[in-house]
Amino acid sequence: MKKIWIILMALAVFACKPAPKESFTITGTVQGLDEGKVYLQDRIDGLMVNIDSAEISNGIFQLTGELEHPELFYLNIDGVASRLAIFVENSPMEVFVDAESPSQFTVTGSRAHDIFKGLDEVTVPFDERIRFDQQEVQQAVREDNDILADQLRERSAETERLRREAIIDYVGQFPEHPAAVYIAIRQLSHGLDHEELGKILSVFSPELQGSRYYDDLQKRVVDLERVAIGNPAPDFTLEDVDGNDISLSDFEGRYVLLSFWASWCPYCRVENPNLVKAYEELASDDFEILGISLDRNRDAWLKGIEEDGLKWPQLSDLEGWRSGPAGLYVVRSIPQNVLVGPDGTIIARNLKYSELQELIPRLLQPV
Repeated sequence: MKKIWIILMALAVFACKPAPKESFTITGTVQGLDEGKVYLQDRIDGLMVNIDSAEISNGIFQLTGELEHPELFYLNIDGVASRLAIFVENSPMEVFVDAESPSQFTVTGSRAHDIFKGLDEVTVPFDERIRFDQQEVQQAVREDNDILADQLRERSAETERLRREAIIDYVGQFPEHPAAVYIAIRQLSHGLDHEELGKILSVFSPELQGSRYYDDLQKRVVDLERVAIGNPAPDFTLEDVDGNDISLSDFEGRYVLLSFWASWCPYCRVENPNLVKAYEELASDDFEILGISLDRNRDAWLKGIEEDGLKWPQLSDLEGWRSGPAGLYVVRSIPQNVLVGPDGTIIARNLKYSELQELIPRLLQPV
């Protein structure tokens, strides 16, 4: 009888012990680099933040930790030219990288990373076509061939639509996985309104609530509804290139196009000639453009303004993705624009050049 009690007590003690927490281990091999340091980094508000580090010894390093859900991190290795984007989950993971060709690194042991990298097979063919069309558009603009430029833009827009549909089909294969939600945020959420983004959110399992990317996507839907068409445009004040404070409310009674851009954004620089053309055709006492830059470097910002011939007021807090107005208007990609009416309400978002040509003259016609 005594033995039975001992066994039962042992079982009770074992049952009371908490289940061991899951953890990850990243074991890395860096070919061509015997010693150094590796940093595990997270991207927060557009900035890289070190969250852990390890020494490299004989070309080997190891990082360990715990995660509630799979998340994307970066490995920044001393002596290696580029960071490695890795989707980390609680499992033993192995990374191999050649210091001379880091873009060819491999990761094994993470289903999340497999999902993350699997997107490449879907998007690369579309990206190549879009990149070619953008180069052709620039050439057509340089040659003042507006008809060809418009045709190429339309073709590129159709390719982007097909690309989006392909990505939606891809993430729909993994509705329960945070890696798929991350892909949706990075690839599908740009320039959408709250209803469109809500449809994308509905693809994923509600059981993902509490995970970083699901909660971020859900918050975007709520924030976008706040600045949806028909709602009041949030006011803000920024300095212009001369250090003068300019507020959106200063333009009350006029139509104002808020143009979010940055000198480092190639897509913005391709779009700027269209905006210049629109401004030359449409600027008046009743219509103005406000450029809001997400630059961090003042000299680069001013140089971009000069090179692209941007004649309208240019504003920036030089905070990059932490820009105050960008946060107010839920701008997570650029270029983007928001049209505000004379009464301070939001009329439209992400208007193309052809849409501006048609809409602004119509709005300015006397009633």
